[in-house]
Amino acid sequence: MRILKEKDINIKDTVLEIKDTLLYRIYLAIGIIGIPTILLGIISSAELKINIVGICSAITFIPSLVVLLKYRKFPYTIKSNLLIATLVTIGIINLYGGAIFGASLMILLTSIGLSTLLLDKKTTYFWVLTSTGVIFIFGLLFLTGTLELNVDFIRSSVTISSWATAILLFLWLGGLFAISFNYLFGKLNNKINLIHKNEIKLEKQNKNLLKLLEEKEKNSKELLAAKLKAEESNNLKTEFLHNMSHEVRTPLNGIVGFSRLLQKEGLTKQKREDFTEIIINSGLKLQKIIDDIVELSLLNTKQQQAELGEIDINKFLTELHLIFSLKISDNVKLVLKSKKFKKNLIITSDHHKLTKIFGNIIENAIKFTKEGSIEIGYWDTKETVTIYIKDTGIGIENDSKSKIFERFSQADTSISDVYGGLGLGLCIAKENTNLVGGDISLDSEVGKGTTFYVELPKTHKTDIFK
Repeated sequence: MRILKEKDINIKDTVLEIKDTLLYRIYLAIGIIGIPTILLGIISSAELKINIVGICSAITFIPSLVVLLKYRKFPYTIKSNLLIATLVTIGIINLYGGAIFGASLMILLTSIGLSTLLLDKKTTYFWVLTSTGVIFIFGLLFLTGTLELNVDFIRSSVTISSWATAILLFLWLGGLFAISFNYLFGKLNNKINLIHKNEIKLEKQNKNLLKLLEEKEKNSKELLAAKLKAEESNNLKTEFLHNMSHEVRTPLNGIVGFSRLLQKEGLTKQKREDFTEIIINSGLKLQKIIDDIVELSLLNTKQQQAELGEIDINKFLTELHLIFSLKISDNVKLVLKSKKFKKNLIITSDHHKLTKIFGNIIENAIKFTKEGSIEIGYWDTKETVTIYIKDTGIGIENDSKSKIFERFSQADTSISDVYGGLGLGLCIAKENTNLVGGDISLDSEVGKGTTFYVELPKTHKTDIFK
């Protein structure tokens, strides 16, 4: 069998595979160095007139040569145990021939050392006990005189072959054990280092995988949120289209219907005036719907800019009060808290945008307040002024407060059936508030009313509107 080529240890190599390679090298050393040693042992035994020792040692050595020639065909357990058994047997033969004065102790100690390297714990204990037991038994037999020495050590000391055999045997066994120990622990150390490197690599890969899983989970949550948002938006748009169809058709029906009535002959002046008033109001209502849709479309482009100018807050709120006093019913009072006004409270903002903001809020308050009051007031700080609109209307549920400023949204979808509207007013108010650099918020309690707060800066930096 050819000598096994050296190969790099990789993570797939098992400890048993490493030991098998080591065992083959030991068998190879037995074949290369052991044969000359055994031959010298036979010659030395003949010179010392103990032929039986040399012949038995040679016979014991034959199974190891057979294993070496057909190494791959034998299981590891058989090969390893045969090696130790061969050494123990040769040790026993040498004990019989020369007691403890020969190579017997070295051979038996080598068998113990190799068993710890090559065999499992249970089998190692067996061979350790066997080897030490053999030494103990033979020592006891020689001490009690049951066995006698078969070698004349004075004569063997001047026999060249005896010295050569002893030196070669000691060098072979000592070197064999040292090289075997070195090889095994070197390979195992390489394997441990490789495993450690792979563990570090695996840990890094696990971290990357964990990061990817976290990103995937995050993306899944975002996708789910986007899906829910899209579904909600789709529902809102469906509701919006339904409401819009109703809101647009109602004034159109009024315009068309009463325009046809105006064509009839014999109408009294009063009826003609009433029909004309209905047509005008329906047209104004339709115009408001179209204005809101156009306004929202322009705000969606994010290209509108505020046209800044000086605004007298007291004058601005007084004008709002006068305009909406004409639109309010007799059951509701529109109150302006003018007693708390400060003189000459001037801010820099967009008059048209502010009119849109507070016009939508007050119209919203008028729509949902059937009796009680709507109060307009403000307070100011060094850098801001906060204008509030407080009504005693139906109020808003806590769960609906977060979406009250969204497009096409009302606090309750059933509200449009009772009060009408597209749900665009407060959305337009919020978008315009953002455009002028302000902030809008609300407090509300169901059945008691709602208060809207619009906080506006007194002055502006130009980059706010970029």
